[in-house]
Amino acid sequence: MRGLIGYPLGHSYSKIIHEYLNHKNYQLIELNEEQFHDFMQKKKFSCINVTIPYKQKVIPYLDYIDPLALRINAINCIVNDNGILKGYNTDYYGFKYMIEANDFIIKDKVVAICGTGGASKSIYEVVKDIQAKSIYLVSRNKKEGCINYDELAGIGCQILINTTPVGMFPDNDGLIYDLDKLNELEAVVDVVYNPINTRLVLEARNRNIKAIGGLEMLIAQAVKAVEIFDNTTISKDKIQKCNQLIAKEKLNIVLIGMPSCGKSTIANILKDKLGYELYEMDQIITDNIGTSIKEYFDTYGEEAFRKQETQCAKELRNKHRAIISCGGGIIKNQINMNYLRENGICIFIDRDIDKLIATDDRPLSNDYEKIKVLYEQRYHLYQKYSDFSIKNNGDIMETVNQILERVG
Repeated sequence: MRGLIGYPLGHSYSKIIHEYLNHKNYQLIELNEEQFHDFMQKKKFSCINVTIPYKQKVIPYLDYIDPLALRINAINCIVNDNGILKGYNTDYYGFKYMIEANDFIIKDKVVAICGTGGASKSIYEVVKDIQAKSIYLVSRNKKEGCINYDELAGIGCQILINTTPVGMFPDNDGLIYDLDKLNELEAVVDVVYNPINTRLVLEARNRNIKAIGGLEMLIAQAVKAVEIFDNTTISKDKIQKCNQLIAKEKLNIVLIGMPSCGKSTIANILKDKLGYELYEMDQIITDNIGTSIKEYFDTYGEEAFRKQETQCAKELRNKHRAIISCGGGIIKNQINMNYLRENGICIFIDRDIDKLIATDDRPLSNDYEKIKVLYEQRYHLYQKYSDFSIKNNGDIMETVNQILERVG
């Protein structure tokens, strides 16, 4: 038997990843403290991965510890060799791969690592080996060798790395730190991978700060673990292929753009081609409020409608394999876009202004002059919140095919 031990594991993608990498059954084994000790004593496994909160608690059960894992003092990979338990650390390789593959510059930078658990120890060693200028461990409680969060703003932090579970599903709203306090911040790395884009990652990107979540690290460390488990070598291109697989399994396609740009038509075609669920936000809101959007605007005003829009976006945040077609004004509220981008690829359907049509059922775009004003007000926001844009001025199927090419 092989699998992952930890608690909780409802957020884990490890089963998908490991079964893709070696086509062997892989179990998620959620253990409380008592169950953990019993599990380790009985040794009824061939090889396991280890996650929160057991990366250090497994150490007393091991007969051998790999030198790198010994230096890190955290284990996330154990092989049962005829009753001899051998411990390794593959988080080191996973993190190193991720930052190198995405061109994160850490050498000669001031780095702050939030958290003091097993993952932080692996990442500390990587950052040290890459020769960061200085490294600070940040803890909520004043621990030896750490600074606390009140001190973080004063160190000149250039690279912020989150190794805590803050912001992890189902507590997606968690934010480890207010990025506005870090004036010299250049990049953010969050090892949390569910949601794929955490609030911390999105807050950084909203400020034009380079940021990445932990999915590639998870996949890369799993590749190294399988190499250890099966005494084999796996091509590095498997990491990107696995990344694409999880994107197809987990990510939504979120369509934004001006009223009458073609979002609904494109969404319906994509639904049929991909077999995804379709969520039309305006239709959901109409069902919720029990009246038309125009009547709701006339009665309660735009602010009340935008609150309905935010509630709808929040309800859709944890969907997977969905097409989400948004109202034209969704981009007016950054919170809405944060919700939708957590597990979504956001695509701006960009139609030239002279091809947009006034619609009576939309109170803010029911004549062409209003459309021109909205276009000028919103265009930069559509660009800001989209992962990429697609022109939709001609053949709708050409637009759809361009989207399919980009999302794989």
